[in-house]
Amino acid sequence: MSARVDALVAGYRREVVHRRLLTWSGRLMSLFLAGLYIYLLMVLGRDDPFYITLNLVAFVNGLSGFAIALYYEVPGVVRALHSPDPALADDAWAAVERLRPVLMPRLLVDLNLPPDERPVLAQTLDRAGVVRLTQARARDRWRTIGPIYFAGYTVALAAYLWLVYSWAPETVR
Repeated sequence: MSARVDALVAGYRREVVHRRLLTWSGRLMSLFLAGLYIYLLMVLGRDDPFYITLNLVAFVNGLSGFAIALYYEVPGVVRALHSPDPALADDAWAAVERLRPVLMPRLLVDLNLPPDERPVLAQTLDRAGVVRLTQARARDRWRTIGPIYFAGYTVALAAYLWLVYSWAPETVR
């Protein structure tokens, strides 16, 4: 196998790890926000209306799961099948064939294909079928939007958490 096929396979494996890490970090952030909300309201007894905004941040955090799912919906190795460079597309297909047992089931779930068709398609889907199934989603803008969203969300979340930490509620007597 060529070095490019090995690089495509390694790239897919990195994508799987990154997807898992981002998904779990989103879940852990949701639990942290819920715990922080309970701590501030019940343990410290703070009832300032500002702390209600934690619910909004948790809601946006939950919506970030959609951004993660859409970003990783079509893996890079499958996107390479749509390349105008025929050598890259051939190497991508060799990588897809090597990764078929792990790649196809996840890809078919992400493409929302019926569960009863997935096992057969995972075994029998050819190159033209994969290209046809992923054509519309491989050209979407999530590969551009995803990193921008993640950077903006991270900065905004850090600023918000600093604001919560430094917030001194007004005492009404």
